[in-house]
Amino acid sequence: MGKYLSIGQMGKLNNISVQTLRHYEKFGLLRPSYINEETGYRYYSTKDFNTIDLIKQCKAMGLSLDEIKEVANNYTSLESIVDILGNQKKLINQKIKELENIKNKIESLEDKIGFSLNKGINKVFIKHNEERQFIKYNFTDRFSDEFEINLRKILLEVERYYENVNAEIAFTVSYEDIKKEGRAECKNVMINLGEGIYYEDDKVISMPRGEYLTMYFDDTYRDSGKYYDAIVEYINENNIKTIGDFNEIYIMTRVGSDGIEKSLAQIEILIR
Repeated sequence: MGKYLSIGQMGKLNNISVQTLRHYEKFGLLRPSYINEETGYRYYSTKDFNTIDLIKQCKAMGLSLDEIKEVANNYTSLESIVDILGNQKKLINQKIKELENIKNKIESLEDKIGFSLNKGINKVFIKHNEERQFIKYNFTDRFSDEFEINLRKILLEVERYYENVNAEIAFTVSYEDIKKEGRAECKNVMINLGEGIYYEDDKVISMPRGEYLTMYFDDTYRDSGKYYDAIVEYINENNIKTIGDFNEIYIMTRVGSDGIEKSLAQIEILIR
């Protein structure tokens, strides 16, 4: 028995738990070199080190146990190993792409929040925007349950078609109605998927490049009216000439443990 190692010794020498070694045995990946029929104790030999090294190497490359087993079973065929490694490389490249997309979304949100804090919440300023594309949906009555259901359907459509779960929600709000009636009525809903997205939709509209009078607010969307009052007052006091309607764009919405919702959003309007 001197040439054999107990399962405990095998685990310690290879920094693997006994439970993992038992799992490898059940999976048919690493069987003990010797099993005592009377005690049921498992013993391994030094040649089993090679199999463990192969398993560790393959796991480090992200291969599943099924793939590792296939490599072990076809160890004499370099071609089959190359095929498996090639497939794994494709998966890794896809994961890298996905992680890059996630990183870009994080950086974009980080930049937008940082910019809003730098400019100041509830302060009016002029912001230059490049041309932006939005998908436009013609439904209103913003504060109704039906509106919320329709909006949820839109976001589900965007998630399925564009594989995007971080789309910005925006509303077109009539400037004339606010001036006349003091109410922020929604004319339509818009979805912005972000930069670098190719739109295949007949509902796409473009917001022109230009200077926009802008205000950030961080509040519940139902209280957005007071921010319109503030920006309209600024327009009147400074005799600013505007073009078209307001855009109300939501950057990030969150709900606290108390159930109260707050959103970081911006109100903007193109100026001459």
